[in-house]
Amino acid sequence: MNAGGHQDSPGRGIALMLGGLLLLTINDATAKWLTDSYPVPQIISLRGITILLPLAIILYFRGGFAAFKPYRVRNQALRALCFVGSTFFIITALSMMPLADAVAFTFTSPLIIAALAPFLLSEHVGWRRWSAIIVGFAGVVVIARPTPDAFQWAALVALGAAFWSALRDMVTRRISAEESSDLILFYSTVAVMTVGALAAFVYPWRMPDAEDWALFTLLGVLNGGAHYMMIEAHRWAEASVIAPFRYTALVWAFILGYFLWGDVPDAWLLSGSALVVASGLYILHRETRAKQS
Repeated sequence: MNAGGHQDSPGRGIALMLGGLLLLTINDATAKWLTDSYPVPQIISLRGITILLPLAIILYFRGGFAAFKPYRVRNQALRALCFVGSTFFIITALSMMPLADAVAFTFTSPLIIAALAPFLLSEHVGWRRWSAIIVGFAGVVVIARPTPDAFQWAALVALGAAFWSALRDMVTRRISAEESSDLILFYSTVAVMTVGALAAFVYPWRMPDAEDWALFTLLGVLNGGAHYMMIEAHRWAEASVIAPFRYTALVWAFILGYFLWGDVPDAWLLSGSALVVASGLYILHRETRAKQS
């Protein structure tokens, strides 16, 4: 264990991240499937129920009601806010565009962090990283189809998901040394389920049939398992070690999109994704070198 309270096991961290991303991509595909019949707030609320019950049981048997007490309420609230934002934006984006497109846009998170670092963290960003940021966002424009008739305005929603995901991951790394993974996930899920239930008053709800209840249950299991594994990944390895493996989600998105909806990646998506991934990896490389120097 290092000084920050995290474990040092890069291999375990990488394995957890890979497993979490596979589950998360299947979760995204399941959520996209359900958006054809249900409003986003209902999907989020019903999914949260299936996550909260087992988490509450685990926490109670671990330490009774005392196990539900967070060390830093403000940090938990901040992480929950980011989780609410990322959840609403990504499921809304999934309802508006192909699975692989939505996943590709979420890979702009490292670019967003690097672009905001000088303003929020007072960090110096040199011309090389600024160049990579520009190239990466050029890739975003390519994915969004840069023609007046084909531009995907849903790209703005997907970019919103990337923004909130970036903030969520930053907060997760900061608080995972003090809080257990299940407690972090519990309060984040409480927040997103509550907001989803309140927003549902604006949308007409539909009573699910037995098959859809099974899908909602599956959605909760996949989402809870994915986020638990990714939180644990940040506990066992540095973000710079596990971050490159996030891009494996795009491979799963291509596969699932093809088999479930017949989506075939076109030249726009492939070339734009290549620019975004290359830029993110270069920024990660520069940040790692800066920390080691």
